Formats: sequence, C-alpha cells, structure tokens
Amino acid sequence: LGGRRRKHATPCTSLTMGFSLWNLFKAGLLFTNSILVLHRKRFLARYGLDDVSNVGIDPSPLKTQAVGLLQAVQYLKLPVIAANMIVIVFEILLGGG
Repeated sequence: LGGRRRKHATPCTSLTMGFSLWNLFKAGLLFTNSILVLHRKRFLARYGLDDVSNVGIDPSPLKTQAVGLLQAVQYLKLPVIAANMIVIVFEILLGGG
C-alpha cells in the first residue's frame, strides 16, 4: 500500500496554558463564577447546603464551612461581574491564550 505518508505536525507551544498570575486569576474567577451560578433553592436545597441553619443536628465542620463559603460568595456578585468584564476586554485586546 504505497499511499502518501502523513507529515507529523509540530505541536504549537503558544496554545499551552502557562503557570502565571494572570492564568491563576482567571482560574479563580472561573471557580467563583461556578459557585455563583449555583441556585440556592433549586440545587443546593436538595443537599442541605442552602442555609447554615439547615445543616442538621450534628453537622460536620467541612459541610458547615462549605455552606459558609457558598453564602459568602453571594456578596461578591458585583465585583465578579466587573472582573469578568475586565477579563473579557483584556482577552479581546491582547488575545487569548
């Protein structure tokens, strides 16, 4: 079978995500966005994570801290929206990657 040989493509190194402060900031912003998207009544109430008072009779410290984190992040809505807009503008102007 004397078909054509495929040329091996060289990997593009510019597409790899480096370990920089900007990328760490974007990763933290994505994590905060993912917590903010969770709806308290629709999703978190199923697992008892909607309110600290609903944690139960003998709550584990980890579950109590998770509920506290979910409630504390709700106060960050406006700063997260502003940070999202800044990241979008920087990514458009400077290029993603």
